[in-house]
Amino acid sequence: MQSIKSIQRIYLLVISLFWLATALPISLLVLFAQARDLDLFQVGIVMGLYSLTIVVLEVPTGGLADTIGRKRVAILAYSVTLLSGIVLLGAFSFPIFLFGFMLSGVGRALSSGALDAWFVDALKAADPEIDLQPAFAKVGTYSLLSLGMGTLGGSLIPGLFKGLPVDGTAVFTPLSMPIVFAGIVFLLLLLAVIFLVKEERPSTGENTLLDGVREIPGMIKTAVSLTRQNNILLFLLGATSISGFVLLSLESFWQPHFANLFGGSEGNTVWFGVIMGGNFLVGMLGNLIVTPVSNALGKRYGLVAAIFQGLRGIILIGLALQSNLPVAVLLFWLVYLNMGAVNSPHSTLLNEQIPSEQRSSMLSIESLASYLGSAVGGIFLGYIAKQLSISTAWMISGGALVLSLFMYLKVEFLQHKEREFELHGKERPVLETS
Repeated sequence: MQSIKSIQRIYLLVISLFWLATALPISLLVLFAQARDLDLFQVGIVMGLYSLTIVVLEVPTGGLADTIGRKRVAILAYSVTLLSGIVLLGAFSFPIFLFGFMLSGVGRALSSGALDAWFVDALKAADPEIDLQPAFAKVGTYSLLSLGMGTLGGSLIPGLFKGLPVDGTAVFTPLSMPIVFAGIVFLLLLLAVIFLVKEERPSTGENTLLDGVREIPGMIKTAVSLTRQNNILLFLLGATSISGFVLLSLESFWQPHFANLFGGSEGNTVWFGVIMGGNFLVGMLGNLIVTPVSNALGKRYGLVAAIFQGLRGIILIGLALQSNLPVAVLLFWLVYLNMGAVNSPHSTLLNEQIPSEQRSSMLSIESLASYLGSAVGGIFLGYIAKQLSISTAWMISGGALVLSLFMYLKVEFLQHKEREFELHGKERPVLETS
């Protein structure tokens, strides 16, 4: 059996490579699409299709990971994601962009919940009584550090290739080079998963994949049944959906919003990387401060998540109303700080409700809720941003976050009832929905 330190080292390496590869194009991706003649509404549709693809495949791929192995599915996921980058490099029309993002959605659906489930189960196998929150906070810190390094590095890459053709006229241009570098990192990630991740699965034969596919409907039925029978899971999934709705509006519109504040994007690509890279670095700070805050509040993770979720929504509304560039950047960073602080309490609450044998499926259902929210947000908020303004879209997003804090408060209330029953030696309250 692997030690806890060994499990953490392997997972932190894998997750760091994954988010580094994901982040390299992220600070300039919308500008890359606009350079190839996509407007904001088309960008919203592309992002929406990406999310819808995940919605369709999320739970089946989670069931597949539970049946044939998390490592196998992760390898397939990263291979498909690498292919999607190749397609985007050659995309010069709206339909090809749709296809490229659809492939990216397939890759994300396959990867979602796979190695995450491996990590949690491996930790619990090493120590059944382990408190997952500090581990999740550490994962969040490394993830956000990689995202910050990737976004900053991706913004610097175009400046190294100024001799390439003008953007929108060739495959290899300054704005397309971050996608090339992302592909290189994904290759390293594949090698790391193949050689470092050790998973104890039942012996397999040539029909294993087919057998796994056959078992998917039963896995989905069991996971959905578990979700319907547990109010805590329902409220957590509701909060996840709203967060997905909001996050896509930030990722889709921050570049044109700040380009407008800058007076244009020409010559400012490094500043875009600084802004987005700063987001992820302050998100690391959120992960660092949430553990002492949680300890001070008696590890009442529902209350902790509610506090930071509410602050995140209020600050986003303030950002929507702000036109001063330095203040807007500061508020943008604070939105991500609070998002980083919410993640590990949320993940701890969720995993406490999930049986090991259904972990990939249930984590995929959570991701399904997130991307379903993203799909709605991408189309609805994309329309609002085009017809009214990005600020209006962000005000709607901020209001949704403020409302979602009550879902975490409800989770805290339900867990408080459970603790009271356990303290008095009574039977646990029924969490089934009516």
